[in-house]
Amino acid sequence: MRNMVTDGVVLSRVVADAERSLAFYRDGLGMAGAKLMFGLVCIELPGLTLFLAEPADFARNTGLEPGAGLEPGTGPGHAGGAGVLSCAIGSTAEVDQLLAAARSAGGTAVEPQIIDHASGRKQYVGTITDPDGYLWQLVCNIQRTGEGA
Repeated sequence: MRNMVTDGVVLSRVVADAERSLAFYRDGLGMAGAKLMFGLVCIELPGLTLFLAEPADFARNTGLEPGAGLEPGTGPGHAGGAGVLSCAIGSTAEVDQLLAAARSAGGTAVEPQIIDHASGRKQYVGTITDPDGYLWQLVCNIQRTGEGA
């Protein structure tokens, strides 16, 4: 079997309103590089490009038939199954700021919690949803198990 080699990863998601999504990510969460081009919101993250498109634009760019199950997200994870994008965040204060920003920008936020991760780290984790119900987990590694408080 051949190994797949990529130059990057792109994730495309259907949204109800591209302008609203742009405002949420660029203005609300401070992703300054988020832009609208050819009807798609484009967000460049380290190692990932995220495209957000209204159903007609999504269909046009994928070659799928319009209306072929391309409804925008309606709840956690979207498309009938749980899914989450996780982002490493530098500090617990930044996680808290992003949770507040998500609420102010039309998303929702779950109060952060400290969890014991399988890696042996304690993590400070907050979860937000964007206006279309897509889940994001904001994760700050705060301590390795056994390092003290």
